Amino acid sequence: MGTRNVPHRKFSVDFKLRVLSEYYQSVESRSFTEQKYNLAKGALYYWEKEFVLNEKELPLSSELLEKISLMRKERLAKHQREGIPQSKEEELVAEIAHLRKALEYSELRNEALNEVL
Repeated sequence: MGTRNVPHRKFSVDFKLRVLSEYYQSVESRSFTEQKYNLAKGALYYWEKEFVLNEKELPLSSELLEKISLMRKERLAKHQREGIPQSKEEELVAEIAHLRKALEYSELRNEALNEVL
């Protein structure tokens, strides 16, 4: 399987959102969608990171938005289990989750110490 040499092009926000919307609503793979629109390999991946999923930007049903969010959370959990390098956004989300757990533990510890006193 050869690599595609696609010249660097700039796309409008509307075009990116339209392609992402079509990708999410179809059963086609990311690679197939990129080939269909003659996009560089990985373009959809970067566009997914560029746009936060919400009903205002992408005209998707709330059910589909929820499914996509769940898929992202599962991918993050898989990356954490397997030690796969994460994007900056995923690293920050993981750090926030870790800090929340640490805070919860500290609060419980403080309560226990207050009971002892």
